[in-house]
Amino acid sequence: MRVNYDLNKIKFATDEATFTRAVGLYEGGKVTDVERLGGYYSAAVQGTTPYRVSVSARNNKQGHCTCYRGQKDTLCKHMVALALHAVMDRKPLTEVEIIDECDE
Repeated sequence: MRVNYDLNKIKFATDEATFTRAVGLYEGGKVTDVERLGGYYSAAVQGTTPYRVSVSARNNKQGHCTCYRGQKDTLCKHMVALALHAVMDRKPLTEVEIIDECDE
């Protein structure tokens, strides 16, 4: 199943600080053991400890993470990092690919 979102939908689904931290996790190779299971992606994301993370292929705001924020049903940087992986498939991010709100 292809993902039903893109980089801009991911970016605008969360605050700038969370998105920036998620980009750091993604670009730092912290998203590992990625599997596609039905309509979800599952992975380990290395944060303070390794977290188990899942995110829907249909909606990047639906998922789960074993971190504190994820357990409170809050979209966390680990979930955003996995969504980035689902869209980018390990390709590097560039500034050109992400549209600023001012450009819309």
